[in-house]
Parts: sequence; structure tokens; C-alpha cells
Amino acid sequence: MAAVAAGSRTTSPISETAVIATANPTPEARADAGPLRILLADDNVDFVTSMATLLEACGHVVGITHDGMEALEKAPGFKPELCFLDIGLPRLHGYDLARRLRALPETRDAVLVAISGWGQPEDKRRSLEAGFHHHLAKPVDFDQIESLLNEFSAARRRS
Repeated sequence: MAAVAAGSRTTSPISETAVIATANPTPEARADAGPLRILLADDNVDFVTSMATLLEACGHVVGITHDGMEALEKAPGFKPELCFLDIGLPRLHGYDLARRLRALPETRDAVLVAISGWGQPEDKRRSLEAGFHHHLAKPVDFDQIESLLNEFSAARRRS
């Protein structure tokens, strides 16, 4: 999905097919996941706006931040169940953000998902060491997001 503004072109790391496929979310996407509190932290405005739109279309409550410190400040009051965090965030790196979210009582049990342009095995290992549960490399297909939401919802129903 690309946006064109004043002669410049920016590209969102969510695939165009993901946007088309979720224009009408499947019943499973709406029902299985139930309304979740999801925090998005990425300095790519196109990405977080697109992802928030898709998640809200599935019935979720979404908080958007654009840097690591903003995410850390917003998280305790927002109390997210899931956090999709860019690794290369300004002001507070995603790895450090994950560690700090793990230390907060309001977010210590949240599922943390790294979303990054960095997808080598070493990057994924570092994400797990920092406290992330999952690591997705950009561009992200919304089917990957939907799969994580369904996995989380199934675990929540079992508990």
C-alpha cells in the first residue's frame, strides 16, 4: 500500500493484499479475537495508521505511539494485552522498551510482538532475549497478525 503526497512516495510495510483482505474482516477475525487492547509503537506513521485501521475494523481498541518513550508512558494507563513494537524506535529502542514493559505491573503479562525490518536469526534471538514473544519482519501480511490474535484469544479462553 503506497501513499503519494506532494511528489514523494512512502510505502507502508503492510502488504496491499492484507488491506484488501481485511476490508471485510472474517467472522473468525471479529469473533475469535474478541475486543483486545492493542498498543502499536512505530515511527512509520503510514504503518501504524494502516494497522490501527485494520485492527479497529476487527473490533479492537488500539493505542498508537510513534517512539519508545511515548509507548512506555502510554502503556500503564492503556493496559494493553498485546503490543506490536518496532525495534528501531526513536528515543527508546524496541529491545529496551520490551524490557521496561516487562518490568511494569500493568504490562508484564502483555504479549509483545516485535515488528521490524530486521529479520535475521540473530535479530529474532535478540527479540526473544529482550522479552518479546514473537518477531515479525516487515512487510507484515495481516494474515500473520490475525494468526497471532487468534492464538492469543484461544489462550485467553483457556485461562
